[in-house]
This record gives sequence, C-alpha cells and structure tokens, in this order.
Amino acid sequence: MMGSPMREATINLNFLTNSKKNRQKLSVGLVIAILFGVLFFGLRPKDFTFTNGANWISERPGICFSKYGIAYTDPFVESIEEGISELNGFSIIIAFKPENFHEKGFNFILSIHNGKNCDQLLVGQWRSYIIIMNGDDYPNKRKTPRVAANIFSPTPRITFLTISTSKEGTKVYVGSQLVKTNSDLILRFPKGDKTRLILGNSVYGKHSWNGEIYGLAFYDFPLNTHETVFHTKRWHKERDLSFAEKGKPAVLYLFDEKIGKRAFDHGKRKLHLEIPTRMHALEKIILSPPWIGSELNRNYFIDIIVNIIGFIPLGFVLSITLFKFNITSEKRVVLMTVASCFILSLAIEIIQAWMPSRSSSMLDLISNTSGALIGAVIYMLIIRLVGAEAEIPIHRGKHED
Repeated sequence: MMGSPMREATINLNFLTNSKKNRQKLSVGLVIAILFGVLFFGLRPKDFTFTNGANWISERPGICFSKYGIAYTDPFVESIEEGISELNGFSIIIAFKPENFHEKGFNFILSIHNGKNCDQLLVGQWRSYIIIMNGDDYPNKRKTPRVAANIFSPTPRITFLTISTSKEGTKVYVGSQLVKTNSDLILRFPKGDKTRLILGNSVYGKHSWNGEIYGLAFYDFPLNTHETVFHTKRWHKERDLSFAEKGKPAVLYLFDEKIGKRAFDHGKRKLHLEIPTRMHALEKIILSPPWIGSELNRNYFIDIIVNIIGFIPLGFVLSITLFKFNITSEKRVVLMTVASCFILSLAIEIIQAWMPSRSSSMLDLISNTSGALIGAVIYMLIIRLVGAEAEIPIHRGKHED
C-alpha cells in the first residue's frame, strides 16, 4: 500500500514525459513535412527537362529550336571584332522561319554577348516583329535606338533577312526589299574576351525562340542593295548559303551536318557552333535585384504574396518546435527561426539560378524571410495570449525582464 502513491507518481511522470516527447516528435514531423513542400515548390523545374531543345532538321539543312534550345560558340579567342566593327560596318544574313507570331515576351533569334547586357548585339522576335538592336531595352522603355521589321504573314514562312550597318546607319532587307532604315542607329559589335555568338536563346537561357534557322553569315563590310538582291536570288534558287563562300564571309554556317553536336563555320574565323545534348545557361543570374526586369503589375504583387504566405507555416511550426525543445527565449526562437528560413530560401534561390525555367530573385528571398518572421511572430503572440489567460508566466530568457 505504501508503494501505491509512489507508483502512481512514477506513472504520471512517465505519461508527462512521453506526452512531451510525442509532441516534440509531432512538431518535428510537421517541420519536415512543410520543409518537403517548400523544397518541392521551390526547386521543381516546372516544364524544364534539361534536354537541349535545339535539333537538326532531317529533310533539309537547318536547326530547329524549341523551348529551352540553344547553340553557341566558345568565347572568341581571335576576336571576330578585329575585322567587324561599327567603324567599317558589317552585315548579317540569316535565313529562318519562326514557328508562330504569338509567343510571349521577347525571344532571341541571335545574339552576340560579351558578358554585359548593355553591349550585346541582338536579333530578336516580338510577335511578328524582328527587332535589331544593341543593349537590353527589350520593352523599349528607355527608347534605345532599334530597327523593327514586321514579317507577318497568314502562316509563318521562310524569311531571308539581311542587316547592313555602317556609319550611314542601319538597313534591313526582307528578301531583296529594303523594309527599314534607321540613319541614327549604328550597330556595335561587342568586344571582350568573353564575347560569343548564341542562337535560339539568351546567355541566361530564359528567352527561348521557337523556329528554324537554315543559314547564317557575317560579313566584315556593309552589303549594298545590289549584293543583297544577288544573295536573295541565289538563296531562292539553291535554298542554302553555300554560294556565300565565294564572298569570303567572316562567319558562315550552312547547317548541313544533320548529325553531331557541332555546326561548322565555313567562313574565315572558324567559330564552330556547339549544340550540346543538355540545356544549360551560359551565364547565371543569382539574386537579381528587384528593380531589374520587374514590372509593377498584378503578377508582380501576386508573386510577392505567394512567397510570403508560403513561408508563414514553416516559420510558425519551426517556432513551435524550437519552443518545445526548451529554447524558451522569445527573441532567440524568432531569431533562430528567421535565420534558418533565410538560409533555406537562399539555398533555393541559388539552385534556381541553374534552372532557366526559374528565376533567382532577391525579392523572393526577402519575401520568404518575411513570411517566416510573420509565422514566428504569430506563434509568439499566441503563446503570450494563452499564457496571459491562464496566468502562466512566459519565460523570456535570463537577460529579459
């Protein structure tokens, strides 16, 4: 009989201990479950498969580009700009066919990039317009000089495009017809040891162009109307650019290999194009600032709200878990929660830089961390409220009152 109260006290103590351990296990389980959810939505590649969307056309010379496709040269060792410059002028001939005129955004057909967006030479497509420009003013908010040629047709067809630039300005021919002239625009050829040619995408892999390219040539002098008419007639007759070899272009791609991972340059510079099996971005943007490339529209604010809400549950449950492991200082719980979620979000954003379908954004990092802070504060408010109603003192740490 004497041992009965002792046995009951032991049972109650074991029950309380087991109950506390079970609650700790439950909170840890919730943290792990929410963590998996955050990682799934943060690191899922969406529609990106890592397979290069650039493939040879079987029935004729050419390369077909689909989403996340890219072809590129190595950085120029003997720089192509030694012969091509805005002082002497240069020309670009490209035979291509877009898949349609309804793609979203600004898509890159051809670019020459030296590591600086402001210097790049770009031939891109926006709806049915072919845009030729230097720089990164894609929406034309800064009114950067450019040439825009409308190539709309009821169904997309092969376009033989000639771009000729000199100190007199820039001219654009579609076939043998001069369609646009801009005397204020003298195209610049990017310079530097990182300069390379990219087809079908940007160096960041985020501006995929859908369509086919059948031939490409660079000349280190401006082509005149007579030469353009001659080239156009030969193209329509032969349907390839092999005739251009006689003119000794600086760069010439015939795209007649139809197999392998390289398109050979038949011009003077021998800048062979690489067509890798797997898609990867040539340049990474890690934690892009909020003020670059952002538009204050409905999707912008929705994205902020989603990123905040997504981390509130993790901040809340992680605070519970830390509190149950006797980290009783409110400030310490909040600090550890926010720091942990910041590191997690930072890791996700860094990994996203290697996925062209995702964007590594400083704004996302700030939003996620703010969500974790909100979750931790909500839990602390609940603890204070429950403690006040039950007249239970809240432990605030030995340095707090």
